Amino acid sequence: MRARLIGKDPAFKAALMLARRAAPTHGPVVICGPTGCGKSLLARFIHEHGASPSAPFKEWSAASVPSTLLESELLGVERGVATGVSERPGIFEAAGRGTVCLSGLEELSFSQQAILLRLLETGTAERIGGHRSVRVHARLIATFQEPPETLVSSSKLRQDLFYRLDLFRVELPPLHERREDIPDLFGHFLKAACARQKRPVPAVSPKLEQALAAHDWPGNVRELEQRAEALASLGKEAVGIEDLPSSFWLPGEPVAEALRHRMTLDELKDRYTMEVLARVGGRKSEAARWLGISRKSLWERLKRGSR
Repeated sequence: MRARLIGKDPAFKAALMLARRAAPTHGPVVICGPTGCGKSLLARFIHEHGASPSAPFKEWSAASVPSTLLESELLGVERGVATGVSERPGIFEAAGRGTVCLSGLEELSFSQQAILLRLLETGTAERIGGHRSVRVHARLIATFQEPPETLVSSSKLRQDLFYRLDLFRVELPPLHERREDIPDLFGHFLKAACARQKRPVPAVSPKLEQALAAHDWPGNVRELEQRAEALASLGKEAVGIEDLPSSFWLPGEPVAEALRHRMTLDELKDRYTMEVLARVGGRKSEAARWLGISRKSLWERLKRGSR
């Protein structure tokens, strides 16, 4: 399935344009951006628009591999290097003429980074326990959550490796900087989630859309996708702001937050109602007692707030 990148934010469109320019080349690409902003998806997009889209696309996270196995994962292992060990190609060899998307490069020691640097410069890899060099042709896309210069200055990334990698650099903005894309992204994720769950797509209330647009999204696009998945799983004909966690409502002191966002009195009442409902675990009878209103009045308030 081809990577689908959605967005009309200028910074996002500029990143996508640079990715398109880099795709036909074989040079390394650096993708920077906070966690969950779509670095892996953009790497796949570059691969699919490159010279060998049908070749393998291998994702490899250095942070998820024990340090004792990092070199064998990079270079591969020859048969017979130890009892019971079978022949295994390294990640670059296994990718053929495709792409290796490598994250957590700064987790490698400087000596392990030197091995990667040598592989990139010579286009060869010598398997652990082997005595011959194997040609490797895969392209490297390296992803970082921090700017590479910061990693170099903090002695987490070799400067020579940084210079070798920094041919094309694509920077993805966090989701809170591209709020105009939230409705289209959410709509796409909600439809996809409903299709996977074999459920009809629910109607979305305007207040829910406003809450999504106002949220800071520390988990970025990945968090938005998970929220759409959760709403789809409810199986409702319509979803409203009452279906969101309380963190989408009033994270700070109520009056100060209300003044900052110039809320109407009805909006403040609705938010306080949702906060109380969240505090009591969704138990409407208990929430009604807390608020000093009848259960029927609570239902009417919730129904009004979802419109």
